[in-house]
Amino acid sequence: MKALTKTPLRAVALSVVLAAGLTACGSDEPDRGRVLRTDERSVSLAVGQRFSIAVWDNASDGDYWNIVDPKPDAAVVTNVGEVHDLPEESKAADGAGGTRYYIFKANGSGTTTITLFNCYRTLCNHPKLGDDESRKRVVRNTYTVTVR
Repeated sequence: MKALTKTPLRAVALSVVLAAGLTACGSDEPDRGRVLRTDERSVSLAVGQRFSIAVWDNASDGDYWNIVDPKPDAAVVTNVGEVHDLPEESKAADGAGGTRYYIFKANGSGTTTITLFNCYRTLCNHPKLGDDESRKRVVRNTYTVTVR
């Protein structure tokens, strides 16, 4: 058996195959960075870092999350995407909920806020229509972001 050092063409071919295999295993999902959960309302990061805000979301049940005014200062952070993850056991079920990640990138030094609002079953527009339990799910979360 010849050593790879004696057959450079084989070594190059092997590295091309390995590189192609590693690329194929990559994910199309954006980098979520540091994930803020429900009880976290602030984050401090460096320019260029990413972070995401995670909220439980089930549109078929009436959850309707949005980033609302005042919008975050684009000089400090920008929204670069969102991902909705379903638990494995829910992927085959209609109307299943999961975690929605709002993903942001830190652009420049400063402090700004991000406000997410869950207009549960449109109760924000028609507050007298829902019961007390439903009204508890109309939520406004404000997050403070500091970029150094």
